[in-house]
Amino acid sequence: MSINLFGSTTEEPNTNAIYFYQNSLKDIPLEGSFKNNEFTLTVKHNDTIREKFILKKVANNNFEGIWRDAKGKSFTVKLSPIDFTNYKSDLSENYIDEKLNLVKSKFLEFKKQKTTTYKNKVIEWYSEKHCDAPFFRLGDNFPENNRKAVNPVLEKIHIENILDQLNCSSSFEYNTGEGIAYETSLTFLNSNLLGFKTSMNWFCGGAYPDYTTRGFLIDLNTGKNYEIDDIIAFDKSVTTEKESGFDSYSKYRHDYFAPKLFSIVNAQQYFKKPKDNEEEPCDMTDLNRWDFLTWIYSEKGIEFTPSFPHAMKGSCEETFLVSFEKLKKYKNPKFKYSFN
Repeated sequence: MSINLFGSTTEEPNTNAIYFYQNSLKDIPLEGSFKNNEFTLTVKHNDTIREKFILKKVANNNFEGIWRDAKGKSFTVKLSPIDFTNYKSDLSENYIDEKLNLVKSKFLEFKKQKTTTYKNKVIEWYSEKHCDAPFFRLGDNFPENNRKAVNPVLEKIHIENILDQLNCSSSFEYNTGEGIAYETSLTFLNSNLLGFKTSMNWFCGGAYPDYTTRGFLIDLNTGKNYEIDDIIAFDKSVTTEKESGFDSYSKYRHDYFAPKLFSIVNAQQYFKKPKDNEEEPCDMTDLNRWDFLTWIYSEKGIEFTPSFPHAMKGSCEETFLVSFEKLKKYKNPKFKYSFN
């Protein structure tokens, strides 16, 4: 359990919490109050209290109390701080920051689900016991050095998808481990590079459902996961957020990436700016749509999907393929592979 106290002890509610069971790993959110050294935390569905914890803080940050459900069943509860020194992980920083993810990761159980092929190469698909988040690994007819370099990267992506699924909790109903629907497919493969995309539809208790797609390009020889700015460069100031921080990265995207990519696509599409009186204008000439967008490395080129606010996604989002031939002169000098 992770408990977060905010505000003052005179405000209600002033506490929220997350807990999960080892046999399911699915987050269960609670909210409540902290008064007189005692936490009262509840799970409410449609204004009905389904569970209640009453916990008193005792010595050394330990807690003792009781758990009850709506049917009157109760258990004694004792909580002790977790020592995280033994929880090592190579997960992305934002997953490590939520320390309960480190605990969940210890209990994941993978099972081979099916085998498919892509360009005559074996792709092995795995499921995880506690939720619905299938993903793949390279099969046995890939060279051994490719499998050793890439499969740990694919496993890390799979684990992070699983954690997103397990954490996809709502205060309106219990987490079923199905709050995010994943669909992954391969989009490119040669002797050096693996391209794939993962589409996600989710509803985790927010105001409305949402969806997105993310493209990946992984070096089969090293396991490096390339960003689009590692692949194409529209100016010598090209950088990634990881290399230079958000300000320099954002400036490059705004000043060079967006206008140049727009001009390349517009040379084929001839976009027109919508009239002011048009309803929900899908303005492809707005360069803000082109700076932080979705890209997918495919067999025929790179697919780009300009970004729109949630309310306009369904009617406005459109994907444009830019051939490798048109991108060849913009290849980042640091990207050591040819476009094909």
